[in-house]
Amino acid sequence: MLLDEKQTIIVSAIIIGVCFLIGLAIGGYYIGKGGARFKSEVRTVTVKGLVEKEVKADKAVWTLSFRRASENLKDAHARITADKELTVAFLKNQGFKGEEINLQPLRIVDKLARDYDSGQANERFRYVVTSAVRVSTQNIDLVIKSLGETDKLLKSGVLLDGQMDGMANPRYMLTAFNELRPQLLAEATQNARLTAQQFASDSDVKVGKIRSANQGNIQIFGHDGNDESAYYSPTSSPVKKIRVVSTFEFELK
Repeated sequence: MLLDEKQTIIVSAIIIGVCFLIGLAIGGYYIGKGGARFKSEVRTVTVKGLVEKEVKADKAVWTLSFRRASENLKDAHARITADKELTVAFLKNQGFKGEEINLQPLRIVDKLARDYDSGQANERFRYVVTSAVRVSTQNIDLVIKSLGETDKLLKSGVLLDGQMDGMANPRYMLTAFNELRPQLLAEATQNARLTAQQFASDSDVKVGKIRSANQGNIQIFGHDGNDESAYYSPTSSPVKKIRVVSTFEFELK
């Protein structure tokens, strides 16, 4: 009898345990289904916010380069030194401050000392000396004005080398971009909400809070339309257009 009673107790416990597990499984199924139904009832709309803003560059770097060639190194050096002195005087007369003007080092090429021989017999001058004067300033208007008066340098005998280092034109940059970012993102958010409201009005619903947001792309274009977003992009336009395209998901209620 004792053995039968133990077996009966064990069987009863197994049955109770199985029933308990089945109950948990069924309860979990309905809870999960209810949660999925709740989630599906949350309606949303995904829209893009676009904002474009024209801003003026706040820094210019202008490199005025020179090149002189001669059979005599002393002569080439003297001529390029005179070029630099005349250029500095020109820039100061234009109104640039001394701390905005920086003299760049000389570069001297002795064609007879090169490792390769190509064309040496046809070359006229042995020495080629190059140098530059670089202006770094926040006075954008003064750079633009002075750029149109460089013919005065030509009249004084200074030949600017526009091919050296690709610096023929001033480079206009926007250094205060991070200060503009919050304002641009706020305007993009507002633009996206207005777009979402247009969709919502057709369905007779209202736009609620933001469920998700993606900052998206921020691009800088020159006034001529060139993309200046990349580090080595051309920056010859003093007026920039910043474009922000962000993606937002809004609740509808």
